[in-house]
Amino acid sequence: MKGIRIVIAGDFLPYGDNIPLFKNGESETLFGEEVYSLFKSADFSIANLEGPLTDSGVPFTKGGSCIKAPAATISGIRNLGLSAVALANEHITDFMQKGVDDTLQTLQDAGIQHVGISSEAHPSPADRYLSLDLSGWKICIYNVADTFSDRPADHQLGVHVYDESLVLNEIKELKQRHDYLIVIYHGGTEYFQYPDAQTRTRFHRMADCGADFITAQHSHCIGCEEWYNGAYLLYGQGNFLFPPQKKYHALTTQGLITRLLISDKGLIVDNHLVISYYNKLYYDTVQNLADFKERSSRLNDGQFIQEQYKKLKDDEATQAEGCNPIQRIAKWLFR
Repeated sequence: MKGIRIVIAGDFLPYGDNIPLFKNGESETLFGEEVYSLFKSADFSIANLEGPLTDSGVPFTKGGSCIKAPAATISGIRNLGLSAVALANEHITDFMQKGVDDTLQTLQDAGIQHVGISSEAHPSPADRYLSLDLSGWKICIYNVADTFSDRPADHQLGVHVYDESLVLNEIKELKQRHDYLIVIYHGGTEYFQYPDAQTRTRFHRMADCGADFITAQHSHCIGCEEWYNGAYLLYGQGNFLFPPQKKYHALTTQGLITRLLISDKGLIVDNHLVISYYNKLYYDTVQNLADFKERSSRLNDGQFIQEQYKKLKDDEATQAEGCNPIQRIAKWLFR
């Protein structure tokens, strides 16, 4: 059969000064020629839409920040060539049912598929995965999140939340009907470049059940990789085009766009380093993944990873202690 290309990108949401460019559909200006070409040459492409596309001004009341992008920014998303978006994340319900409804209608009008969100009243397995036929290859895209605040209710759409028994059994069944099964998992520790023990265990179990490729989004930084039981596991894809965080600016301006090449020879994983700068995305011409490879070589060093985790938490605590009371409140409200 003919070989195919599938492009997968990380956390993504129009923001700030790039919103007019999105509204005007100026995708090549936003993403640059190299990234634009990656998407245009793909047989299928998907990114994590980290928030609703809505003009609603009524946010959900919760402990963290609520984020969104205007519905009109769909022009730039469509012109990039995105085939689908993953919606299983902790921000898609930030503007309640209105925000979700607006997002789904906007995507439908643009001809962009979605996955990862459903209703408890009308559950459908198809809301958790996309089944594709690409040049004769049967491909499954499975989307799930490690979140508890956005579960579906009787009259409220919500995200597909990781339930191990359900997920593993579905992956086993879906793999029997597909040549390749791709999992987009939203979870892990923010700003941490290694998988926590729970995430790594989950990835291994999903791979044992038939997943061929699994990526973790949500951490907003590039993590590390491993091949396990014939499956490629990416622990932290980093941001696609998403607001950089001030306290971890260097980490959160980088991301990987992953291109999967599927042919009779098997699966080839091709990662591309991208960097956001002044609200636009740039293809890194150097493509230096040495740090990524070095971190990956330490995956089995549990003590080292624990030390790195402690450093992250100590740094966060130090920053919090250095704030005045108003800053601490703002940090809690907008974390």
